[in-house]
Amino acid sequence: MADQTFEYLKLLVEEVRDAKRARRELSNTFMTVNLAGVGALAFLAGGNSGLDPALFAWCAFALALICVIWRTSNSYYTVLLGAKYRELYALEQSLGFQALHDEYASIQGKRALAKWFSLERAMPLLFILGYAVFFAVHLGGENVAAIWANVQAFFVDLLSRIGVK
Repeated sequence: MADQTFEYLKLLVEEVRDAKRARRELSNTFMTVNLAGVGALAFLAGGNSGLDPALFAWCAFALALICVIWRTSNSYYTVLLGAKYRELYALEQSLGFQALHDEYASIQGKRALAKWFSLERAMPLLFILGYAVFFAVHLGGENVAAIWANVQAFFVDLLSRIGVK
């Protein structure tokens, strides 16, 4: 039975490695898409005919939505890896050792603050903020005030429809 448990432990370690690799590759893909999006927005803004606000708004909205999907994907992988590590710790304990658990415990206090400020968590939000600032700068002050008033009216209407006052 111990041989089967150890083989299962090895399989879980491989799955964790694969999940980490997949998360890294997905993050790289989202980063590439957003950098291409920034380039496209700069191209749209740099034309001789000026910036088309509607086209820019749709592109920026699409890129912001991609960032939301990116952040959601990061959260999924965090939950997935947490579940796999819990299973690994239980298997370690049944085998009579806890090397992975001890390693995790030794770095836990050091990474608690850092995980909230990691690039993995921050980049989607930073890109969204960048799109908003770029949009505001290229539209000018009076247009931004009108757009902000429309956004506020939209959310007030949306909240009133679902019963929030």
